[in-house]
Amino acid sequence: MRRSLLLLLVLALAAGCSAGPVAAPQGSGPAPAAHALRNCGVDVPVERPQRIVAMFHNAVEAVLALGAGDRLVGAGYLDNPLLPEYAADFDPAARQPVYWPEEYPSREEALRLAPDLVVGGFTGTFTREGLGTRAELARAGMDTYLFTQYCPTVDGGTQAADLAANDVSLESVQRDLTDLGRLLGAEERAAQMTARMRATLDDVADQLGGVTERPRVAMLNAPSGAGELRVFGTGDVATTIIEAAGGQQAFPEIAGRQRTVSAEGLILARPDVIVVPACCGVDKGPEAAEPLVAQLRADPALAQVPAVRDGRVFTTTFAEVSPGIRNADAVATLARRLHPEQFADRSG
Repeated sequence: MRRSLLLLLVLALAAGCSAGPVAAPQGSGPAPAAHALRNCGVDVPVERPQRIVAMFHNAVEAVLALGAGDRLVGAGYLDNPLLPEYAADFDPAARQPVYWPEEYPSREEALRLAPDLVVGGFTGTFTREGLGTRAELARAGMDTYLFTQYCPTVDGGTQAADLAANDVSLESVQRDLTDLGRLLGAEERAAQMTARMRATLDDVADQLGGVTERPRVAMLNAPSGAGELRVFGTGDVATTIIEAAGGQQAFPEIAGRQRTVSAEGLILARPDVIVVPACCGVDKGPEAAEPLVAQLRADPALAQVPAVRDGRVFTTTFAEVSPGIRNADAVATLARRLHPEQFADRSG
């Protein structure tokens, strides 16, 4: 039945089908059915999928971490190298899974793989310009799951303009992993994973007990526009990571996910610490952010920005600061950088 519906959708898309019904934002509408969970206003049936497509790094890594690598038939957009413990389950050279490294696949390419679950780590997965709306894919018999920090206000809405007022807490990340574990039939793995995350976060909080001075942290990277910097704002899990690590957002006035600022804006913000996530590609480790770090250090206009002046400009990876399995470890790493004196009695 699913495959027949899939064929019908491909034919409909080729003919230019109309937009599907609007889905409500996360948490609205009636309660989900007994054998479904609600995700961004959509009821997702709890049926162990056998063919999974995952789009964007956090979704790919979560599927692998939950032990479903053998069911992953397609994957797109790795921001950085996979964690070593999951790399063995990912062999794009052997087309296992089919991998789209840079160019977004056409919906026909993805649909040809006949997935019964598509997991999206970013809003662009389920736009009309991407793989199609969730309503369209549902009509093809495909279930969908979207990390809830990227719930759009409407089904098929864009990441840039149509995000709902979403929960960007680390608890929401753990709920996503729990829900995804339920969908994949990996409840125990998900419970173990979230328990480890909570233990790490609790340990950091204990180490930071009594800390009253919170450094101002700017987390940024460079978009394509010359002379501009893109700052992660308060509507992004990056700010949650900063705060859990004992810092404060240097740009509290940026309410959305990201915004470009000039060098003058960075000077006025006077961050004590700057963190630069490296992106994007399966071979882009933290060292890929070094050119921007060198640029910041060499710019005479930034010489008196406290982070630059005091040598507190650090690299990380985009995978660490996207909602997913790495977030708790990202908090621990940043906390050591912000408050090394609190961890001085620990090795490593």
